[in-house]
Amino acid sequence: MAIAKWPALLALACAPALALDLHGLKPDEIAVWAAPVEGGEPLASLRADEPVNPASTMKLLTGWAALNRLGPDYRWKTALLSAAPVEGDALKGDLYWLGGGDPRFDNGDLLSLLYSLRLRGIRQLDGQLLLDKRAFGNIGGADDFDGDAGRAFVVGPDTHLTNLKVAWLTFFNDGQGARVALDPPLAGVELSASLKPGPDEACADVRRFVSIENDGRRVRVTGSLPPACDGQRAYVNVLGHDAFAGQDFAALWAALGGSGPLRVARGRAPDGARELASWQSQPLSVALSDINKYSNNTMARTLFLTLGREAGGEDTAAAAERALREEVSHRGISDIGALRLENGSGLSRRERVTARLLGEVLLDAARGPYAGEFIASLPIAATDGTLKKRFADLGPRLRMKTGTLNDVKALAGYWQAADGRRLAIVAIVNGPRAMESGKALDAVVADLARGFNTETMRSSARR
Repeated sequence: MAIAKWPALLALACAPALALDLHGLKPDEIAVWAAPVEGGEPLASLRADEPVNPASTMKLLTGWAALNRLGPDYRWKTALLSAAPVEGDALKGDLYWLGGGDPRFDNGDLLSLLYSLRLRGIRQLDGQLLLDKRAFGNIGGADDFDGDAGRAFVVGPDTHLTNLKVAWLTFFNDGQGARVALDPPLAGVELSASLKPGPDEACADVRRFVSIENDGRRVRVTGSLPPACDGQRAYVNVLGHDAFAGQDFAALWAALGGSGPLRVARGRAPDGARELASWQSQPLSVALSDINKYSNNTMARTLFLTLGREAGGEDTAAAAERALREEVSHRGISDIGALRLENGSGLSRRERVTARLLGEVLLDAARGPYAGEFIASLPIAATDGTLKKRFADLGPRLRMKTGTLNDVKALAGYWQAADGRRLAIVAIVNGPRAMESGKALDAVVADLARGFNTETMRSSARR
């Protein structure tokens, strides 16, 4: 199509209300769809039925389905079980850790769980710690991210996801010199450091002053540490899931004065095992806020698998896909044939949606019983999450989920006009220029928001 025809195409595609200025993007690089939440025809539609890679805006579908099928107060349970007797302060046999796939399970939660075990009077674990991983079967994958191995954003989901499988390096520069400690002190991770006192300057980010080398089992830290970096922290992704969970358990158990276990392995708790301690997570709505505001892939994939577990079936990932597709069909949303899923997080080269499908999910969410929880989970422009430094001119009336891959830039969410009416907006760039398209994408979304303001003022004047 000749470039001269593009303006006419865009005006036609965006009838009846708004024409799009693509701010330098080509029409075949972007898909756009926007419609009023309170009802009415779409205000913008460009390539809205073309399957595109949504990157992390796919998390909106997973979170929407989870709210509808599980409810905002759904909670994950983690438990410690045993069939062994207790003699004095010793558990005379194996302890089973039944993982629930809690996406927010951190060291504070693990400490609370272990403290409950200590309150029972148990101090010594004479047997093994066995990880019961029955909650998830097949967890699926995220293909073609081998080049990012070891980075936190590609950490996979797990029934025993603990602290997002990261340990913290805590830096000190006081009267005892410059040094670093690993928190928790994992037995299988070797920490070496060559640090010296650094210049007297501000320390907004300790990683400006230190170099961290990490192969998952050996962490080496070098650099010059200013006094202002005292107490600063940086995380490292280490070990595999089982090793991390087991070593984390042992370190925190020792910190509570406990001894054991003999070793860590996998095992299924026998039917007669009794519950010795348990932990219930905060509600799903809290996890969803973390997932969307900070675009956490690991947590989103874990939530996706939770959908599958609750739906039933040995293959948890396949059951999760069925559950999400069923929800889309049940709600009467179009274009389900274009939907392609891999792990529900958008950390995928293969996942596909259409802008219209994603937009209709936004409309359904905003009109549904859990609208408050869903919308509250989205980053607020110029305020928090992945939008903290974007859209300062529009401010908190704009709430959008972001998405980024090497060849994808995406935004999807809501604009609220001054009269309270809302516009659902989806804008997704796919192509080799995606990484440089951020400013143009933001400008397209800003135009839609301002154009909707104009439309709402016209409507008010006509009334």
